[in-house]
Amino acid sequence: MKEKKRNGYNDTIISESVVGQRLSGIRKPGTTFIVFQGKQVPFVRSLTIGRDKTNSVSLDDKLVSRKHAVIKKIKGVFFIRDLGSTNGTYVNGKQIPSEEFICLQPNDKIMIGRTELSMLHFK
Repeated sequence: MKEKKRNGYNDTIISESVVGQRLSGIRKPGTTFIVFQGKQVPFVRSLTIGRDKTNSVSLDDKLVSRKHAVIKKIKGVFFIRDLGSTNGTYVNGKQIPSEEFICLQPNDKIMIGRTELSMLHFK
């Protein structure tokens, strides 16, 4: 599955932006967040994770590749894909295959480098 870009921009809002900070305070029903290192990033449609500052979630960790992984929401279901990273992406302690989309469950723990991420859904 190819990652689509609309007008050259990702569909995800960066958490450090003014809009991202305002959205992080919203907790309306049905909102899903990616939680890591005490931060909550609202999930819109697609979220990129890596060391590069252009990612939706930027991790300052030498074990994390510049473009490490992507999480996508497709018809209400969340999928994660490792983008060919050097050290891999782990879900519930198991390394996921590179370049394949893997379905995520609500309580899954994602490990990228030394950072654990999880999804938090407000009903």
